[in-house]
Amino acid sequence: MRKRAPLRLSFDYMDTPERRVLSLEPDGILCLPVVGYDCYRKRWSQPPFHVHDECLEVTLCLRGDLAFETREQTYPFRPGAMFVSGPRDVHRLRSYPKGMSKYWFLFRIPRRNFPLLSLPPDEAKALVHSLTHLPNRLFAGTDEVRHLFKKLFRQYDSLPPNTVDRSLRLRSTVLALLLAVVDAAMCAPRDRAEVRLKRLVEDMREHPEREYPLDRMAEGLGISPSNLMVRFKRLTGSPPHAFLLSQRIAKAKEMLSSAVPVAVVAHRLGFSSSQHFSNHFKAATGVSPTKWVQGA
Repeated sequence: MRKRAPLRLSFDYMDTPERRVLSLEPDGILCLPVVGYDCYRKRWSQPPFHVHDECLEVTLCLRGDLAFETREQTYPFRPGAMFVSGPRDVHRLRSYPKGMSKYWFLFRIPRRNFPLLSLPPDEAKALVHSLTHLPNRLFAGTDEVRHLFKKLFRQYDSLPPNTVDRSLRLRSTVLALLLAVVDAAMCAPRDRAEVRLKRLVEDMREHPEREYPLDRMAEGLGISPSNLMVRFKRLTGSPPHAFLLSQRIAKAKEMLSSAVPVAVVAHRLGFSSSQHFSNHFKAATGVSPTKWVQGA
């Protein structure tokens, strides 16, 4: 079987007291080209928006009041939380304050028939499907995930290089870590209102053209409007109105890319007028719909 070339990344491998960026590829674990641990003693500059081709990025916050940004919204990222970005998700951590710390890794999504941790093909396929179909991108981490990250770095540092025992133990820990991430993301919500809220968020993503009055949403969930605001922002990183607007702008980009006229886009997505739509679109993207189409 022909091997794939090493993944080219937009940052350098390093191993310093503040930032460890290591690769498990030399140990034969090709699905983890990067495992990282950051513990900053000083504030670092903000990185640009970026993507990781062919990879999921999984991050566990250990310390710091942080936030992940995408093009559309901001996700609060605090100790104990986990954030997952996909291979096409444009994102960045909004700030790197002094004292923050986090574990993270890039999971290289294997192509067809590419070996994954020496698993049988059906098991490898099931694991990849679970990792690429997590129900949320922001969710609570677990003690098991934190323990396995710590164990992985301890084994990396202590096991003799170029030995069968090192490869076996690292591979076993990586598999356990990946499964623990899936388990953390799949944990049942605490109550029925949380289940209904997640369904509501998915409905807003799929049908941003609809109206979602706050009182009616709260009534459907069986909670107060103020409670809805708190829960909604905790789940998505934005209040309901801002989240809905971000989904409408995202849908508008798709429609504009398909040569749908601006006036039609505005009407279909529930804006009161083309000018109303253009104002919101420019506030979100920095350019008018017409200029966005020209530059697309």
